[in-house]
Amino acid sequence: MSEAAPEPPPVTDLPRVAFQFPARPGRERLLALVGEAPGRDEVVAGQPFVGRSGQLLNGHLHAAGIERDACLVANVFGLQPPGNKIDHFFASRTRARRLGLALAEDLGRFGSSYCLALFAGEIDALRRTLEDWRPAVIVALGRTPLWALTGLGGILECRGRVQPCRLLPEAVVVPTYHPSYLLRGQWNAEPLFRADLTLAATLLAAG
Repeated sequence: MSEAAPEPPPVTDLPRVAFQFPARPGRERLLALVGEAPGRDEVVAGQPFVGRSGQLLNGHLHAAGIERDACLVANVFGLQPPGNKIDHFFASRTRARRLGLALAEDLGRFGSSYCLALFAGEIDALRRTLEDWRPAVIVALGRTPLWALTGLGGILECRGRVQPCRLLPEAVVVPTYHPSYLLRGQWNAEPLFRADLTLAATLLAAG
């Protein structure tokens, strides 16, 4: 009986997409939108949230009275994972030990896994960007940014409830669904998604 082929290590030479910075900086209060990681459309365009998810997001931002060009638009991971699978950046302790890889356990558990130390610099890059731009309100678009920004899990339980931000303590985080969640047929969540964006706009305006 032949031995199973060894598991390949994670790919690190991945396409990168830069953050989108406000077109009109200098406003007193800034809104940030943070997603998970870029996909193929984002890599082609060189901007975050330009595919179907981005189009859906743009429509709801407009309806909520939010100007996307006035926002900081970022991702937790600026790299496109193979197959657009966010799990590429994480591993369980068992898998990491098998591959001989370190984990960034100080970032906390993501489900049953931890962020691989190979990619922990992506969280640091997001932290530095938030510190530079000082958004007052941050919308966490999905489970991954919820974890990165707050250390929490369970977007279904946390959405719509304002949370403190561990990367920028003076900011507040409004968790909501990733637009791709709606595009996978969860259209019953669309009013809640709109309500969460409206909440973010209200918090921003409240000053």
